[in-house]
Amino acid sequence: MNGERTILDEWRELFTYGATSGAGILSRERLEINYREWCLKKLFGAFDFSGIPDSWDYDYMLTHLFIDGYIAITDTSIGVIPLRCGITGINAFDHPTTAMFANSVLGTFERELYGDNPAESCALVKLQYDYRGVMPLIERYAAMLALCDNSIAVNLRNSKVSFICFVSSKQQAASMEHLYKDIDDGKPAVFVKKDDITQDDIYYNHVKETYIANDVQLLKQSIKNDFLTEVGLNNANTDKRERLIVDEVNANNDEVKANVQHWLDSISEGLKRANKLFGLNLSVSLRKFDGERGVGNGKVENTKPDDSAE
Repeated sequence: MNGERTILDEWRELFTYGATSGAGILSRERLEINYREWCLKKLFGAFDFSGIPDSWDYDYMLTHLFIDGYIAITDTSIGVIPLRCGITGINAFDHPTTAMFANSVLGTFERELYGDNPAESCALVKLQYDYRGVMPLIERYAAMLALCDNSIAVNLRNSKVSFICFVSSKQQAASMEHLYKDIDDGKPAVFVKKDDITQDDIYYNHVKETYIANDVQLLKQSIKNDFLTEVGLNNANTDKRERLIVDEVNANNDEVKANVQHWLDSISEGLKRANKLFGLNLSVSLRKFDGERGVGNGKVENTKPDDSAE
């Protein structure tokens, strides 16, 4: 498209950043790519947007809202749609005043962020107060999870080395190989000349003493739970004790809601302006799974939120 970058180009760049050609599937770089995608899918799935017109590209909107940190809803020649943009200008409270658009189909144009004329203004939907996206958070957890997988792979590989035999000649090496083959084949008794081998000739690698893969796996699950807590998804981020008191469970639930509340409030504010400016019916809430309580429109609620963000 005349050299224009598409959203596919941006996703490829996002998920291949740092990858080295020819690297194994368990290389830290490739593992980080996998976990970036895992984190983003979890985050996208945590939010439930209502009233989105069928003509809008939902994935496009979420991608730029969460990765760029904001997206603008504006009137164009093809209707009111969400578009990626840049922001400029400054008001008395150090907030931007103008959105700048450069679209391969719609061209370049500007819109006011705080105007009341739908033809000249737009509604900026931002994720958080500083207009930043979630990639710093995603990168941090992806790096930690990748290190866990890498450590598990190395530990599993090392656990295959059970002992090392020291030999002084090729003939002795051949004898030891034959001895090991007999053992590996499961022979009930293996015989060797008494003077051919001593205890000092064998180094035993006590793999059970250095096997930590199970511990790292538990650590990885704890890191995943920490991430889910930060993005507002209920999880088992509590110690697995036999009797977990109600207050401890509620404390974790409160932390889940507190961490995501700012994002919900900020997004809702932008959607309310879009509703007022363009007569839309947009709203957002924290997605509920298996009948759990959700967070929407700035408050905790037991039922599905109204379609309007008003």
